[in-house]
Amino acid sequence: MKKLLVVLGAVLFASFFFTSCGGKKAADIKVDELKEACDFAGAMLTCTEEMKTILEDNIDKKEADISDDVKKQAEEIEKKMDEIQKAMVDKKISEEDVKKCDEYKKIEEIEKEVKDMITKKMEEETSK
Repeated sequence: MKKLLVVLGAVLFASFFFTSCGGKKAADIKVDELKEACDFAGAMLTCTEEMKTILEDNIDKKEADISDDVKKQAEEIEKKMDEIQKAMVDKKISEEDVKKCDEYKKIEEIEKEVKDMITKKMEEETSK
């Protein structure tokens, strides 16, 4: 479980800096349609929210009890984030420009919530 928490946390943290998801779900994102920094920030927010939901739904489960479908979904979001990161580089979208977008502020809030959630869970597990 700790490994999955760390992986999901790392993916969320990476999405915080490098990715975006323009649709309602990561799978809906058409990376080639992302043009401006705030397009990328909006896409990042969608990915971050989706990963947070996965984490919330599975944080109390042992890694072996998490379904293959959920693991695959998390992997697909991570792949989408990698694709978006590459597009940001290709389109010369800077992190500084992304940070100026309103969506980015929401990403920061979610990132803090996720970090707190993981820290609390790991503290609970170590105190057992």
